[in-house]
This record gives sequence, structure tokens and C-alpha cells, in this order.
Amino acid sequence: MKIRKRPVVTNLCLIIIMGMVYAASFGFARTGQGLALKGCTGGNNVALQITVKEDSDIDTYMDTMDEMGVGGTFFFCEQCRKDEDGMIAHVLERGFGVGYYVCARHEGKETDMYIGNGYSVPVMSYDDGSSVRHVGPSIDFEKLKEKENWPQIFKETVAGDMFIRIEADNDIGQFQKVVQIVRDKGYTILKVEEML
Repeated sequence: MKIRKRPVVTNLCLIIIMGMVYAASFGFARTGQGLALKGCTGGNNVALQITVKEDSDIDTYMDTMDEMGVGGTFFFCEQCRKDEDGMIAHVLERGFGVGYYVCARHEGKETDMYIGNGYSVPVMSYDDGSSVRHVGPSIDFEKLKEKENWPQIFKETVAGDMFIRIEADNDIGQFQKVVQIVRDKGYTILKVEEML
């Protein structure tokens, strides 16, 4: 029986290429555990993952969260982070969290990870200074709001220790509605880093 070397070499090459793509996207250095889809506080807590876009009015979001007494973490485009240094420092000064995601503007599409049952989530990174954690939303509000009855679905779906991704699309009224639904259910809204 003759062993064919070509398929073995091809498979090994594919594995190496996949590893290189992962390293380029997420990096091996200082990477902590795998993708976190839920918090680990064991309490009635929810974290907001606020995805920043080019035209996001971040100050209005922070003012709104201050008024409502809630925390949140703003996720900036990884490729634009040098251009956003001033705003990132401002967000941190105001006591909110900062993380990063792969921007569709640069890569053609956001980097999503398939988690099964036909569902994929955007992968975002949070650097706590000692390691990088990858986080994905337990609820991707951007997908949920495509349904006309999203407020009812949202009220029934929210459970503690979850990450909720919301795009900073400047619809502050909708943002306030999401925050209010979560608070009405008795959950405390925290920064992502407080949930890891």
C-alpha cells in the first residue's frame, strides 16, 4: 500500500495558513483564553459592547450613559486606532472601557466567528494590560433590530452576565430604549472588562 504524500502536505499547509491568518487577525502574543460570549460574574449583570463608526457621536453616548448611571465599553476600529488616540484617551478619562474590532472599511467585512446553528458573532478584542481577551456578543442587537418586534424579543431574551453589541449609529433614542429594557429586568450594566 502506497501512502500519498501530497494530501498530507496540502493539509499541513492549510493548517499553517489558517494559523497565520488567525495570528494576523488576532495575534498570538499575550492572548488570553478563547472567545468569551458571556461574562463570568455570576450575577445579574450585562455589559454593553458599543461599536464605534466614523460618524459616531461618542460624547453624546457617554453623556447619555452618565445620565442613566450605566457603564459601557467602546470598541474602535483596530486599523484606525492611531487616528483615534485622542478620542480613546478621552473615553478612558471619562471612565468608560475601550476595545478594538476589525473594521469592514479596511477588510471588506468585519471578522466574525461561526459559533454554530447558522450563527456567527463579531470578534472584538479587549486588552487589560496583561493579556488580550476576545469577546463576542451574547446578543447582537444589530441583527435583532432587523425584526419589527425586537423590543418584545429583547425583553424575553436578556439574561444576566451577557454582552450586548450595539452600533453607535447616533440613534440615541433606540440606545436609551435598550438600556431601559435591560434595567427594567433588574440587571446592572457594566463595562465589558468588569465582566471578564
